[in-house]
Amino acid sequence: MISNTYTPPDTPLDVLHEDHEIIVVDKPAGLLSVPGRGEHLTDCLIVRVQAAFPQALLVHRLDRDTSGVMVFA
Repeated sequence: MISNTYTPPDTPLDVLHEDHEIIVVDKPAGLLSVPGRGEHLTDCLIVRVQAAFPQALLVHRLDRDTSGVMVFA
């Protein structure tokens, strides 16, 4: 049986900045920005961020193999 409930990994988000308008996070290489197709691709940065900040919306994306700063509003 496969669970539909997502539990983010225990690894903490690397939040570089947070205020009432934006959240800035350091995305590690190897992590998708948004979910991919297939159950094995559901772990991604937007899901991890929204687990901590439910109202966060993605401003842009980075490729899976790219690390760098990502902005959420």
